[in-house]
Amino acid sequence: MADIQNSLEALKLALQTEEEGYQLYKKGAEQTQNEFVKNIFRQLFKDELMHTDLIKRFYARLNESGNWAQLSKEEKDYKGLKGEMQTIFSNSLEAVKQGKETISDNDMEVYQKAIEFERNGVKMYTKLYNETADEKARRFYAFLRDMEQDHEDVLDNTYQYLKDPDNWYLKQEGWTLDH
Repeated sequence: MADIQNSLEALKLALQTEEEGYQLYKKGAEQTQNEFVKNIFRQLFKDELMHTDLIKRFYARLNESGNWAQLSKEEKDYKGLKGEMQTIFSNSLEAVKQGKETISDNDMEVYQKAIEFERNGVKMYTKLYNETADEKARRFYAFLRDMEQDHEDVLDNTYQYLKDPDNWYLKQEGWTLDH
């Protein structure tokens, strides 16, 4: 019984974290004038809502029956931001190239906060994964950890792009002075 209580407490913490992420990305999307940044943050807050709904479902099942729920095929296949990135990027690329889109210092600050937020999410889900022996719980925490890692990777990559698009393109094409 203590193990179930610990798991329920862990899920409450996860839910609180996802709700904080939702608020961060919603506010970021509302405040930016940059359509590229706005679209990334919109997708991120959709992802956080999906995580929130998922955690609530898992919490309810564990609380009612003492058993962990399982991820559905749709949930397992959910790509979120990583799946939408090509569309977001291609839709915004022309405006960015033409200099019509500018990035504010505030946008860059929110980006840095978002990267740190996702990094902390990865650490939290890794810790929860390591602290449980229940295989269903481990799969659940691994799923959430991997989603947060995807978010961190995409945010870091797009942050590098927004900070210095010319250098970003050179790195993407593999150009170095050594060639």
